[in-house]
Amino acid sequence: MRVPLVDLAAQEAMVLEEVLGAIAATARAATFVLGQRVQELEGWLAAACGAEHAVGVASGTDALELSLRALEVGAGDAVVTPAFSFVAAAEAIAMTGARPVFCDIDDRTLNASEDTVEEAIARAKRARLRVKAIVPVHLFGLCAPVAAFAAIAKRECLAIIEDAAQSLGARDGQGRAAGSMGDAGCFSFFPTKSLGGWGDGGAVVTSRGDMAGRLRRLRAHGASAPYVHVELGRNSRLDALQAAVLLAKSRHLPAWQGARARLAARYLDELAPFPIVLPRAPVPPAVHAWNAFVVRTPRRDQLAARLRDAGIETRVYYPLPLHKQPCFAALEEPALPVAEEACRTALALPMHAAMSAEQQSHVIASIAHFFG
Repeated sequence: MRVPLVDLAAQEAMVLEEVLGAIAATARAATFVLGQRVQELEGWLAAACGAEHAVGVASGTDALELSLRALEVGAGDAVVTPAFSFVAAAEAIAMTGARPVFCDIDDRTLNASEDTVEEAIARAKRARLRVKAIVPVHLFGLCAPVAAFAAIAKRECLAIIEDAAQSLGARDGQGRAAGSMGDAGCFSFFPTKSLGGWGDGGAVVTSRGDMAGRLRRLRAHGASAPYVHVELGRNSRLDALQAAVLLAKSRHLPAWQGARARLAARYLDELAPFPIVLPRAPVPPAVHAWNAFVVRTPRRDQLAARLRDAGIETRVYYPLPLHKQPCFAALEEPALPVAEEACRTALALPMHAAMSAEQQSHVIASIAHFFG
């Protein structure tokens, strides 16, 4: 039996006619960049996150970079972010001219922790770096402890920009939506996300009116009025076709998130007897978005090979920590042992809303067979 990591074709088939209808309506309106559809999506996302504003942009990476720029992060500044993550947050920091300072992660959650952020800030101070912000990542759909980071940020006068690209629908231990807890929260609508477009797209949510206004200007070439450019921005406008796709699919998001939660619960139950480290389901009111289901084992590569032979696709998130990436080698960051260990042992199992019970049974049985 073939079991893909993510089956986009199956997922999109569930809503194909509805999405095509939304695209057709947008085509008839002939407003293809920003406009009413984008405004409707922004309103939906802000309400879903409990924020005052949402600003659609061209990608999740742009959401991060423009948020940093809106908070005046730039050359001469330093920004703390975890070493075990996709490159986007660190890349966005570097593209502003600032320096990423990588922190280690918590062994249980794989997110940055209060202690690891404190250590990174202290290390940056010893190097006489001017720390300006923290960019925590809600990895795989689990909220990082932003409440603890907020206390650090208040003491150190730092901004917090949440990388919520993988965590739409997640909530922290206080029941707050991912993306709503810092100065800004950044989302990606890459097709494989829980809510994915038919192309790239992203958005920023914030309850700061000044920041929302600056973001709207930065995404449109720094223009305060047509052909009046008060600063250098970029072309990072969310197009109306993607907004139409996302709006049509947003009505199905609760059902899809419920499906992911059920898959995760079964994995957690039936894989518990085996010698692998499983992710932890948070205690309510916290909610895990389960954008990915990632296990850890020292036998990661052998397990992946056995599952591949059984027709099961897996993925290594992430094979190299950010402080060891060639593009950041010149920073000469110290060893971050937990992040490095996660890169050697983490493996993502198939997880998507269209996954069948039979497919999941095959995954579980194949893992059981591997461990004997």
